[in-house]
Amino acid sequence: MRTDLDHLPSTKQRELERVVQILFEEFEDALGLASHGWKKKGRVLKVILYGSYARGGWVDEPHTAKGYQSDFDLLVIVNQKELTDRVAYWQRAEERLIRELSITRTLHTPVNFIVHSLQEVNDGLAHGRYFFIDVARDGISLYQSDDEPLHQPKPKTPEQAWELAREYFDEWFP
Repeated sequence: MRTDLDHLPSTKQRELERVVQILFEEFEDALGLASHGWKKKGRVLKVILYGSYARGGWVDEPHTAKGYQSDFDLLVIVNQKELTDRVAYWQRAEERLIRELSITRTLHTPVNFIVHSLQEVNDGLAHGRYFFIDVARDGISLYQSDDEPLHQPKPKTPEQAWELAREYFDEWFP
């Protein structure tokens, strides 16, 4: 996975550093009073930038008539599924990112982040889930606790691709 941000302006690179710092600070606070053994061992394993900023197709025109601005899309990978609970572990991080964007204005780019366990990400890759394949292919690692790569996606047969498309359709158009 790539690690370079050379295609981004230095202001965006610094902003991403700040976003990752905020995610870690708020996650550590959420775990701060941990009494369960599994919770004490909770870790962020990877933070991956994906989407338009990773691919190089972002738009940053907040002052034009359209006023469109791409957001930073981040995948946070943790070591345990329990730590993906948005309310218990990530709500304060989300609130702080919004506050620093809209009130204190220390951030200038909206941030959208999702949290999955390493097991979920690797299972998604093993089953050919398109989202995870795109992240593994186009994503840029902003943080990784080790050099352990994500699993390699398995190519799909036409029948498997059809079945996955059917699953997606049934999920989104019940």
